[in-house]
Amino acid sequence: MNAIECSREQDVIDAVSSGRWPDRCDDALRAHVAACAICAEVAKVARALQDDHEAAWRDARVPPSGRVWWRAEMRARQEAARKAARPITLVQGAAAVCAGGVLVALAALAWPMWPTLTAALGLLTASSLATVLPQFGVPLAIGIGSILLLTPVALYFVFSEK
Repeated sequence: MNAIECSREQDVIDAVSSGRWPDRCDDALRAHVAACAICAEVAKVARALQDDHEAAWRDARVPPSGRVWWRAEMRARQEAARKAARPITLVQGAAAVCAGGVLVALAALAWPMWPTLTAALGLLTASSLATVLPQFGVPLAIGIGSILLLTPVALYFVFSEK
């Protein structure tokens, strides 16, 4: 039966990873690796992995520390701005919902007067303005005011970069 591990494997791995293998390690370890097939294979694989690691380390392009610091600062500022904008966004959404509710309520109040309003607007002249305005002045003013208030909010949501 073949052995699948050796008690000196870790010594071989340590010697290879520290750069002592094979020239700067003790003679007993070199003699053991020459006699033990398992440790010889471990030394070969560990040496290949170590060479690959060193080649990757040499080819690595590390940016200057100033650039890394600047990017970290920019990212921290952007995250802080996003975090600060969350409550504002929630309030704007709540305001839009409330404004929509007000518009629905105004529409519900104005619905019974709709036939009269359309008839009055169809026959609207300068002389009849004095009789129509007291009836529909307040709902009309509320409707126009709400449109004037909601238009900037709607434009903000349309043109925002989110």
